[in-house]
Amino acid sequence: MLKDLPRRDNSVGGPTETSAETKTEQEKKIAEAILSTLAFFSLYNLPLSNKRIFELLLGVKSTQAEVERMLAFLAAEKIIVNAGNLFALKPWDASRYHVNQLELTAKWAKVDRYFSWLSALPFIRQVSVINSLALGTADADSDIDFFVVTKPGRLYFVRSVVIVLFRLLGVYKTREKIKDRFCFGFFVDADNLKFQSLMLQPQDPYFIFWLASLRPVLGGKYYWQLVQDNQWLKQQFPNFNPMQRLASARKPGLAFHVLKLLLEVLLWLPTLIMEPLLRRIHINHTFKLAENNTVTSTTIANAKMLKLHGYDVRPDVAAKFQEVLAAMPGRVN
Repeated sequence: MLKDLPRRDNSVGGPTETSAETKTEQEKKIAEAILSTLAFFSLYNLPLSNKRIFELLLGVKSTQAEVERMLAFLAAEKIIVNAGNLFALKPWDASRYHVNQLELTAKWAKVDRYFSWLSALPFIRQVSVINSLALGTADADSDIDFFVVTKPGRLYFVRSVVIVLFRLLGVYKTREKIKDRFCFGFFVDADNLKFQSLMLQPQDPYFIFWLASLRPVLGGKYYWQLVQDNQWLKQQFPNFNPMQRLASARKPGLAFHVLKLLLEVLLWLPTLIMEPLLRRIHINHTFKLAENNTVTSTTIANAKMLKLHGYDVRPDVAAKFQEVLAAMPGRVN
């Protein structure tokens, strides 16, 4: 299907046989990578722009121009579907896509409305939006998930404050109220940002796309540290550029910054004393919940990390991802 790949000749006398063969191999690799990236997002019926395909090109280093040429070829060969600047393995519902884009915009606006509250909370070092909103797969019924990095030794104090504050504000997710509510299900402290051990074996497509799609909204310095502590991600996505993600991280206003510093000074000793007790309470409560004691759970609750995963979808995603790859007629073998 992909034997007649597009070629270009930048030399004066034409390419040698070796250079042409090398070029074809690179083009095949790019084609494979494009199909693999689109395969993952096909699980969510989500088309991608050429720029996002380039950034999340799975396992292959390339230029934007190379990706765009290959996308044009694959679309012309009807191996993938193209409409405007969007590409996918199969046709998508344009009206539904439009509605979901409006939902994404509304959810991001809600994050913006509560940014000042997040920025003023003591001992928070970084906040990112994760899961469906960051991946772009959220719909009208989705919640808004956050990943939080805390000062070492203050993780469970921060979680306690977050729960109380956002419950009072009426936007904290509960079992009964999910739509557009804030879910804080992943906390780590700032000296525990190496995540490779969290990956499922032998492969974990959801986790790598999850980490590459994470969108920092506060604490750019610690997001950069997260990227540096997970250099293996560049092997998965060689074109990934964390600087583009840093653009979404905002700085708090001066008043909120001063308030945060003041609270951290005043609460330094009380929180140091309270943290062991709060940790015990939160961990005990976490593992009293039935969903965190099943074979499908990968919940982690310890002094440095709280990751609530009562039902981990990653094994199912990995299996479906492989099914899509195996079924693609345009896949290069």
